[in-house]
Amino acid sequence: MKLEIHAPSGIEVVDLDELSASYSGVVNIGQKCKHVWNTLPLEDETVDPFQCQLIGASGNYKLMHGQNRTECPKGLISPKLVPCNGCTGRCVNVRPGRPKYFQRNPAVPTLLNGNEVGEWGMPISEGDTISLGQVSICIKA
Repeated sequence: MKLEIHAPSGIEVVDLDELSASYSGVVNIGQKCKHVWNTLPLEDETVDPFQCQLIGASGNYKLMHGQNRTECPKGLISPKLVPCNGCTGRCVNVRPGRPKYFQRNPAVPTLLNGNEVGEWGMPISEGDTISLGQVSICIKA
């Protein structure tokens, strides 16, 4: 599968299957930001840094609103930013001997074919369109 990203800055095509394989089946999509690391950074102010994620592999993906992570998205950029230096997300399940579980549900809706994506997500297929603020992402074969 390919993602054809239409943003005010231009059009970009990304191979979703390759990206997913490189990042253990989780592709985090969000605004390009110096404080947050995303697998697929988008240069648009209308997209939240923690906008959404695609989970899956080999043409079988689910779109989730917000991001759930087992690693701190700020710590992936630099350990100097951690802990919680201006972070707008929240960490749960923080106990000795357990990893942090980070999650954030942005205010800007994630839409799939015009329908709002909820916390349980929605499967995507060829021909679908994901809308994130002023950015649209078309799913191609």
